[in-house]
Amino acid sequence: MKRRIFTALLAGAMVLSLAACGGKSGGSSASNPGSGSSDNSGVSSSQPDGSVSVPDASQPQTPPPPSGSTGGGASSSEGLKPGSSDVTLTLNKTDVTLKKAGAAFRLRYTAKPDTDGIAVFTSNKPEIATVDEAGNVTAVAPGTATITVEYDGAKASCTIRCKWDEAPSGGSGSSSGSGSSSASKVDLQKFYDDITGKYEFGFLELADKDILELVYPGMSDISADQMLVYVCMMSMNNGEFGLVQVKDSKDVDAVKAIFQARIDYMVGDGNGPGGAQYPMAMDQWENYSRIVSNGNYVMMVVHEKCDDIVKEFNALF
Repeated sequence: MKRRIFTALLAGAMVLSLAACGGKSGGSSASNPGSGSSDNSGVSSSQPDGSVSVPDASQPQTPPPPSGSTGGGASSSEGLKPGSSDVTLTLNKTDVTLKKAGAAFRLRYTAKPDTDGIAVFTSNKPEIATVDEAGNVTAVAPGTATITVEYDGAKASCTIRCKWDEAPSGGSGSSSGSGSSSASKVDLQKFYDDITGKYEFGFLELADKDILELVYPGMSDISADQMLVYVCMMSMNNGEFGLVQVKDSKDVDAVKAIFQARIDYMVGDGNGPGGAQYPMAMDQWENYSRIVSNGNYVMMVVHEKCDDIVKEFNALF
């Protein structure tokens, strides 16, 4: 029995001795400056003074962004700057033939992007064709002129060809006189009937004084020998036809201005739908409308065959 007790005591003493040796060996390792390492693996490392350095997990180290990149990984870019290199300018016509002195049409432009600039219209030969600040081009004399539109540094041009037959040298006078020449014999009603019989128009009705004042303000004040203005009162208005013979040649420009105002209203100013309302009808009014004059006679026609009708009108004189 004594032997068993002695054996147990001896075993316990050996366990205590081994435990003491293990703790002493661990202390020696922590204080040994050669036993620790410093890397980015997140493992504790020993310090010369015996303390243990633990990485701060709350502030992880991240590599710097690649050279040349912007914060967040997105590249930066500047917005589009208005200027001649950014604006695209297009015209509704680039080559137009006008068959008579006083013949006119509206030159329109489209700028992309719209920089709220101001378009400037110029003619290189105003003695052949003139243009006003709104783009209204008027034939003056036979020849070729170039109308240039400049908008925010961008430019576009339209060639104007003024071609018509001169009056015979042995004639009784120019058709631009007071109407006493053969031009005074032109029957506008017959011409209207012939044209509408040959070309298909939409629903048209002859405007009385009230409708005339509503649709063509100022026209009823014009003193005329003949006045036939046919209007379309339907919402899908894709054409109208006006024929006027003024008593005084001074009123020719006034009649043309009234007709032009009607076209401008139907087309609109580009910021919203015009009076024509529908895209097809607006295209008709913008691209297939003509105003021409000969002597005391003025015609406005809106029709897809407008140029052919203009030729027939000019053939009357």
